[in-house]
Amino acid sequence: MESLTLNAYAKINLGLYLLRRRPDGYHDILTVFQQIDLCDTLVFEKTRRSFSIESTGIPVPQDHRNLVFRAFDVFQKKAGFQNGLNVRIHKTIPVGAGLGGGSSDAATALIAFNRLCRKGLSDEDLSAMAVSVGSDVPFFIRGGSALGEGRGEILTPLPWKDGYWIVLICPNVQVSTAWAYSQMKIGLTKAEKITNLRAILGDCTPLFFKDHLINEFEGVVFEMHPKLKEIKQNLVQQDAFFASMSGSGSAVYGLFIDREHAERTLSFFSRKEGMSAFLLKPIFWKSTGKT
Repeated sequence: MESLTLNAYAKINLGLYLLRRRPDGYHDILTVFQQIDLCDTLVFEKTRRSFSIESTGIPVPQDHRNLVFRAFDVFQKKAGFQNGLNVRIHKTIPVGAGLGGGSSDAATALIAFNRLCRKGLSDEDLSAMAVSVGSDVPFFIRGGSALGEGRGEILTPLPWKDGYWIVLICPNVQVSTAWAYSQMKIGLTKAEKITNLRAILGDCTPLFFKDHLINEFEGVVFEMHPKLKEIKQNLVQQDAFFASMSGSGSAVYGLFIDREHAERTLSFFSRKEGMSAFLLKPIFWKSTGKT
């Protein structure tokens, strides 16, 4: 039977602001999503049986709790899928870390379903399906760099090209997204936040990152998990030009201009117990046309 293997890449958030609580219980946010080259690997194989998920690596649910399962359900209802399908996920992206691994898997699954069915759906078609799966799933249809608004599904691609090195630290801590949102209080006015982050559309410089980007979740999460605050401070001490928590945590990253400083920092954290450290690069890519 026909099969397809694809990588599902993680993301970090460059700044993350909460604008307001919505009537539907979600929050409107403002952030920059940046895809990075840490990935899960997914193998899709047509079968004569029903839909199934297998996994290796970091444990993940293999039933309806997995967003890939939800993605298949949405695709089946919207476009149809004639065969059964088995999905094998090799999970490398840490879970509960604010890196979007589950959402990326789901988006990659929609892309795979489209190819295996030869439906010829566009990125826009898949993004419309992705909204039904999860708030940040649409970002992973195209990836690259994008300003995210609304629940995260309203995207403005950013044509960035200047690279930097990322040292990503994932401690043995999981932060509940629902808990983090429940603890948040809206700080700056909506207008101030929009002014702060929208300026990044024309200024992707290290100085701008340092002076303007804030992850508003850091206050409540660092209070509950002081280890994360210490990691951020250590990254700054290691000469990161910008350091932040990603999403609602628990991953913390530092950005570096040159590889030498980044590798030295990686070595520093690799000696510490209870955490994983990765040396990564951002992915600058914009998809157009049909997937």
